[in-house]
Amino acid sequence: MHRAALILCSTLALAGSASAQGEPLDQGTLSIRVAEVEVGREQFAMISGRRGGLPGSTIRGVASYPTSRPKTRLTGILERTGPQTLAAFQVEVAGELPSRTVAELSRNRLTVRTAAGDRESAQELPGGPDLVALDDSVYSFWFAIPDLATEEGTTLRFIFPRTGTRGTFVARRESVPDAPSSIVLSGDIEGRIILDAEGRFNGLVLPARKVEVLRLSE
Repeated sequence: MHRAALILCSTLALAGSASAQGEPLDQGTLSIRVAEVEVGREQFAMISGRRGGLPGSTIRGVASYPTSRPKTRLTGILERTGPQTLAAFQVEVAGELPSRTVAELSRNRLTVRTAAGDRESAQELPGGPDLVALDDSVYSFWFAIPDLATEEGTTLRFIFPRTGTRGTFVARRESVPDAPSSIVLSGDIEGRIILDAEGRFNGLVLPARKVEVLRLSE
């Protein structure tokens, strides 16, 4: 019960103070496809500021699977203190197997708490400015990667807090004359993030999983 109470308190803290945040910096809809078949859609918004009026940014995503009459809905919140520093992560799953995962960075340590059914768990992991928190169903969290990529390639550590999967990858910015740039991912994650002419996230391709995420036209 103690751990469940901690997760609830973290959830309420992350969900609150929306009025203290600024206007959306970016928003739209993602089409999520596996083997060229649309399996879901995600509504996202990137907002300036964090809960409590703190500086930084917040990404909010709501992913529905399948697109029509969804059986599973994931609501995610990702807070960053700046372009390169993870502050907090939350994903709440509504459906046949409901769960809630909360991860928060404090004193360079990332504490991950999960509640699913009558099971609860908590673990503490190393933090750091090179750590990104990702999810394999809420794809707007991947928006954080382009801010970290360089032409030489930046080595990043990643964690999928809901599954506990961890590893490293290199994010390399690839520029093509007279065309939008893209981010090449290599290492424990192989793929490509496609950017639009304004440098915004426009798509994600993960060949090994046959996953393609496309930003729909507004």
